[in-house]
Amino acid sequence: MIKKNITGADPILLDNNSRVGVLMFHGFTSTPRQFKELSQALSDRGLTVYAPTLAGHGASPADLQQTTVSDWQDKAEADYQELKRRVEKIFIIGVSFGGNVAFYLARKFPETTAGVISLGTPIRLRFQRLIKLRVCLYGWLKPYYSKPRRVYRTDYIDMADEMSYPVVPIKALRQFFKFIKYETVANLGQVKTPAMIMHATNDPVVNPKSAQYLHENLGSSYKLIYWFESNLHTIVDENLKEEVFLKISQFIDELGK
Repeated sequence: MIKKNITGADPILLDNNSRVGVLMFHGFTSTPRQFKELSQALSDRGLTVYAPTLAGHGASPADLQQTTVSDWQDKAEADYQELKRRVEKIFIIGVSFGGNVAFYLARKFPETTAGVISLGTPIRLRFQRLIKLRVCLYGWLKPYYSKPRRVYRTDYIDMADEMSYPVVPIKALRQFFKFIKYETVANLGQVKTPAMIMHATNDPVVNPKSAQYLHENLGSSYKLIYWFESNLHTIVDENLKEEVFLKISQFIDELGK
């Protein structure tokens, strides 16, 4: 069940020698493959796009099992600096947990971050009490638990191309909750960067109230929230893809001048 090295899950870098760049962070246990279509769409608009791999991802669940909050933060900061060497302004797009990482970077680097785009970012998960109970119990019995099928097949756009770990490392999941509580929730008011929050109305993984919480508690003076009629986690179906891409492009065009 536990694979070593996910083929095709490499970071994406499309360098257009542009003044504005887009840094994209995938979700927990997933890979940059989530951004296959969106990265190309933004590159076609002349933007430099970089979608790195979060620490502990893209190889083996055993790697993620050993990853901590500090590892995610340090790797994300290094990825930010890598893109900053190529561009002047950076927009950060985060899918699910990638959104939590995006808000962390916006707080860390406010002067060069032009905006944050959040898709399905968690403050609270669906069935969170049950999940935390499972974390406590599984932590004593086994190091991983298998994802439900409905969760495993939740890619951002290319459902047929999903590449993610089929299991969740318990130790890393504890760090996931720690990041949300002590980094995201504790510091939202310090994030002043313009933000666009997007969420599916019937997200099966992240409680949709998370989007409202982000909108109400962000310190940004300019913040938007958009809801999409969908029952997929952090995504929209094919019928809404063009609308999502358009809103992202408009947000970047408006603030990236």
